[in-house]
Amino acid sequence: MALPKYDQIAADLRGKIVRGDLEPGQTLPSERELTDSWNVSRATVVKALDVLRHEGLVETRQGTGSTVKERMPLARTAGERYATAVVTGNIYTAGEYAEILAAELVSAPEHVSTGLGIEAGATVARRHRVTFEGETPTATSYSWFTSEVAEAAPRLLLRERVREGTTRYVEMQTGRRPHTGRDWWTSRLATDDELELLRLDGPAAVAEVRHVAYDADGRALAYEVGITPSGRWSRTEEYSMGG
Repeated sequence: MALPKYDQIAADLRGKIVRGDLEPGQTLPSERELTDSWNVSRATVVKALDVLRHEGLVETRQGTGSTVKERMPLARTAGERYATAVVTGNIYTAGEYAEILAAELVSAPEHVSTGLGIEAGATVARRHRVTFEGETPTATSYSWFTSEVAEAAPRLLLRERVREGTTRYVEMQTGRRPHTGRDWWTSRLATDDELELLRLDGPAAVAEVRHVAYDADGRALAYEVGITPSGRWSRTEEYSMGG
């Protein structure tokens, strides 16, 4: 079932804010512009903006319209970063960058072999990074790829940034386009290593998301585990509860 129009508008604007297309302090399209472009009533647009205000993404002042609030602590999924890379050619938004801590061949742990659909202990490419906004670490993540993919995409084993993102790079090298993504979310206490990497005072909660990108044949292209501090988020969801 399609989302209500107001939620579609909110989701579109939210996505632009998360990707960095709309930057802090930038004015959103006016209510009239949104009304015309979406072919909806003003009340629908007002409701969409109310959603974004409630989420703390925008603020509205009399006479100036709605503007993006100063950069919120947003956590973006691997799928959202891939979408950004397809549109802009760069996986990171303004002010973001990654420090690559490792790029190597290792034996696959059990959860990696399960995610990639390969035998336990098989050789895989592993990349470990910390993502920053300015000087602040915002996430640490691990990406794994089969040895077949690593052979076709040799930059995966270099400790340098892949600005278009590893999934997009693998797509360009192999011709295997991501077709479906699957994410698993949980929250837990940070490990000692995570506390150090994310500069947190322990004990501290973190969110963990495990992501698999599949091609059109259902084969895993990439498996990633991302860890972000608590308080960072990327989306809200609205759904029917049978009423």
